Amino acid sequence: MADRATVGSYEITAVIDMVPPPRPTSAMFPDVPEGAWADYQDVLEDGQLQLYYGVFVVRSDNHTVLVDTGMGPGPHPSRGNIVGNLYEELRPVMLPPNVDIHNTNVSPSDQVNFVIHTHLHADHVGWNLRYSGGMPAPNFRRARYIIPKDDYDYYTQPEILEQNPHVQQQIMPLRRLRLQQIVEGEYEVTDGISTMPAVGHTPGHQVVLVNSGGEKAMLVGDLLHCIAQVTEPSWCASVDYDKAASHANRAALLDKAESEGWLIAAGHFPPGKQIGRVVTEGGKRRWQSL
Repeated sequence: MADRATVGSYEITAVIDMVPPPRPTSAMFPDVPEGAWADYQDVLEDGQLQLYYGVFVVRSDNHTVLVDTGMGPGPHPSRGNIVGNLYEELRPVMLPPNVDIHNTNVSPSDQVNFVIHTHLHADHVGWNLRYSGGMPAPNFRRARYIIPKDDYDYYTQPEILEQNPHVQQQIMPLRRLRLQQIVEGEYEVTDGISTMPAVGHTPGHQVVLVNSGGEKAMLVGDLLHCIAQVTEPSWCASVDYDKAASHANRAALLDKAESEGWLIAAGHFPPGKQIGRVVTEGGKRRWQSL
């Protein structure tokens, strides 16, 4: 059963593209001593860190927004040759309840009005485009792809682009297809949905805010990789571009989310725990799943 929550007129649903191989905590958080994980064994799986490559569908009667697009179909040699399954996983979420998902020509991808990228790492952009005869075609052909400017400017530098072929394959053709929208600062995507810079993980990393009916949710992208970071916001992932900024933004936004009662959605968290709140009990902040 998908993680699901309602925020005013919007419904937020978590969808998992793929589950990569687990890794040692030291590989993801090299600056965190092994002994510091003693209090967080419950967020590990057999002592290792298991991430999930999740995206979020945000829907109202008028709009359907997809936040990030996962790792892509694969197989992915860097992830144990595992394949992504986002397109099929979207079908029961996106299609009307009276439609037989196995016997319909209605495509779930045609329901998407906007694709918002929190950042441009490979596990967040992989289903943007498909290729036939070397030519790109959008998987979400009716959508505008919302891309943070500082990430776009950074990853399209020739020397950086060479190290990130997924940007060449999944991002740059969007301009030629006239589907991309480069944004900076706080940006209103559509009624009740906006982006806000939360840099550090990448130069242009942004979070997505859903604000409707007096309720608010924050879709955090890679501001959070692991539930332990809710309690330990100073723990930064090895892949963070600017660890000081990542820590500062994580701490500030967790404070704000708790003080204002926001829901938080984190795609790298385990199924059943991808949507929740931060609460403080006994002087310690923790994650409370819905």
